[in-house]
Amino acid sequence: MSETMETHEHAEAAAESGRRGSAMLIAVVAAGLAFAEQGSQHAQTSMSANAVAAADLWAEYQAKSIRANQSKDLASMAAVLAPAGPDRDALVAKLRGDADHFEADKTSGKPAIAAHARAEEAARDAAHERLEAYENAAALLQLAIVLITASVIARSKLLLTGGFVIAVAGALAAILGLFRPDLVIW
Repeated sequence: MSETMETHEHAEAAAESGRRGSAMLIAVVAAGLAFAEQGSQHAQTSMSANAVAAADLWAEYQAKSIRANQSKDLASMAAVLAPAGPDRDALVAKLRGDADHFEADKTSGKPAIAAHARAEEAARDAAHERLEAYENAAALLQLAIVLITASVIARSKLLLTGGFVIAVAGALAAILGLFRPDLVIW
């Protein structure tokens, strides 16, 4: 009888140890989930900031286009309507110079603004990839927590194993979100 009792006590101790291990695994996965959620928030903020910056730059590009066209039109009108003489020639030259400045200035002209806007769009797209990777990681980690918790309740090693595998996939997605979000394909 004491042998049966001892076996029963060992079984209870093993079960308790397994529950503690599962609880620790849940804690680790929850910490990973917090990391993924924080990464997701940072990526969302970055994506929004880059999208706004790109939109602002394209608005500036459009304004430069309008101002360049106005300067060209005013130069044409001045060439036709203003009385002939050096003042007209100076005015026409100034207006054409303004149009050229808006169109082609290397630091503040349309090509420079367009390049900067495209860079902001590329940063926005990269942040979106990070956001997707972190959100996928968070979903996997949440699912892993559910399965591991269910494994404790149901005393199922299959659920525990499934939860662990999904947690590893979630951790991998979070790590890829940090370093190579373009590789996360699910």
